[in-house]
Amino acid sequence: MKKVLIILFILFSYRLAYAQTRVDYFMNEAARCMMNGQVSSAADLYSHCLEINPNTPEAIFQLGRMKFYLGQDSLAFDMLYKALEQDSCNCNYIETLVSLLVKDRKYEEALPLLERMSKLQSNRTDVFNIMAQIYANLGFVEDAIHTYDRLEILEGKMASLSIEKFNLYMEMGDSVSAFQELQQLCAEYPADLSYRIHMGYQYQLLGDYDKAMQIYEEVKKSEPANVSLQMAMLDYYKMNGQDSLYVAVRDSILYSPETESGKKTLLLQNMVQTSPKDSVADQEIIQRFEHILGSDSTNVEILTLYALFLEYREKSPQHIASLMHSILNIQPENEMALQWLTTYYVSNADILSMEEMCRRAINYYPSNLTYYYFLSYALMNAKNYEGILELLERGLRLCSEETKPQLISEVFTQRGDAYYALGEYDKAFLEYDSALVYNKDNILCLNNYAYFLSLRNEQLDRAEEMSYRTVKLEPNNPTYLDTYAWILFMQQDYIGAQSYMDRVVPRDSTEQFLLSNEELSGVLLEHAGDIAWMNGETERAVQLWRLALQKKDDDVTPKLRKKAKKKKYYK
Repeated sequence: MKKVLIILFILFSYRLAYAQTRVDYFMNEAARCMMNGQVSSAADLYSHCLEINPNTPEAIFQLGRMKFYLGQDSLAFDMLYKALEQDSCNCNYIETLVSLLVKDRKYEEALPLLERMSKLQSNRTDVFNIMAQIYANLGFVEDAIHTYDRLEILEGKMASLSIEKFNLYMEMGDSVSAFQELQQLCAEYPADLSYRIHMGYQYQLLGDYDKAMQIYEEVKKSEPANVSLQMAMLDYYKMNGQDSLYVAVRDSILYSPETESGKKTLLLQNMVQTSPKDSVADQEIIQRFEHILGSDSTNVEILTLYALFLEYREKSPQHIASLMHSILNIQPENEMALQWLTTYYVSNADILSMEEMCRRAINYYPSNLTYYYFLSYALMNAKNYEGILELLERGLRLCSEETKPQLISEVFTQRGDAYYALGEYDKAFLEYDSALVYNKDNILCLNNYAYFLSLRNEQLDRAEEMSYRTVKLEPNNPTYLDTYAWILFMQQDYIGAQSYMDRVVPRDSTEQFLLSNEELSGVLLEHAGDIAWMNGETERAVQLWRLALQKKDDDVTPKLRKKAKKKKYYK
């Protein structure tokens, strides 16, 4: 009987060993599939391992992770916990579970696992940090402090840990232990006065100004020019309403070459935000900006803040432009400065400067369609229509997915205008159709499209419909009223045309008014004359033609000269 049992034991052991060999083989194959991105095949192999041995922890773990990717969170957690039951000391399993629990905000479930990991890997400072933060967030303040104590055993006394413990003690209402923590920190690092300053600042926040000032005076004996001390003193004077001392210390910090750029910017921001909006306060701020930039003209943060302040207070645009150029001299790729200067030159119709700025901007931001659009205006001014088409085609090809459809619509409109100027009318109209797909209310496109159709005496009903929409959108715009009146004229609705043209060229208008009004082009006055002629007002028609000639627009045609000279309408 004994021999039989031995034989059975040997056979059972052999079967177990054989089964494990098979599991190992399929596990390796599954790992290889995962490395090659064959996730489905890997899942089948892991499942096969579980058919051989349902308690294979790595297979359970890997399948559990896959369930997360499939959105089966509940089943996934069950499988990960089951894998951990089979291999309770596997830190990889624990760490994966913790990260998923934290991501799912299941902090209390994560804590026991973190505690287990901290015992298995006692040198993992990141584990202690996460654990302390979770304890603190859940309100377990004493546990958080205890965890930081354990972390200090590993890393030694550290400022960040001491300050965290200080805040936790204060949260508990234990100010004695809190300040003892800071005192220990100061004793550990006696040469670093920033910790003493921090302790003084904490006394200051508690309203113990005498204790705070005592600490500040001690620090001042060692380092009277310490910027951190001056910043703390600045808050001290502000809290105590000592305005003159506050201003003196603030200016001392601002003008000191030892002060970091960030601190200067912070103080200037505070000045800008808290100062009253009047000329006296504005001048004081401007003086401080100018004083600082006089000794450090390459500080982009301060140049930017100065420019934004001037813009907010509606000060000299020329001065702002100068500051923006200073920023570009230091940071040629500064997008804020490029955008501001582009807009500035567009609003001032400075074509050459606008062209230069847009070309610079495109070099750094080739996916920003705005710069292509404004540059096309410069090319339009130079009548470089082929250049416009090439430029805007490149811009549309490179523009980002976030580009607003309204801007894309404007670009197609500009391309349509270029094609029309080249005499390629069918292509122009296709571009206008594309523009209206992106923005059906693109008023410039509607007007141009309608007007050019009327000039070619094509699709007048559609032209009238588009033009009428522009008049509804901007009922007092002379250009849109003129286009609509002209389309009615082309439809031989002369009375209707006259009613709209009278809104642009009132009958009681003097010649001086008509000539000096820049909104009334020569073409518009010619249209007004043609409409007047068809309504039997021949003298008024001749007068308007002659005034149109005096405008000396680029669009003056031989036909207009003939009409004015012969005093007769010619189609």
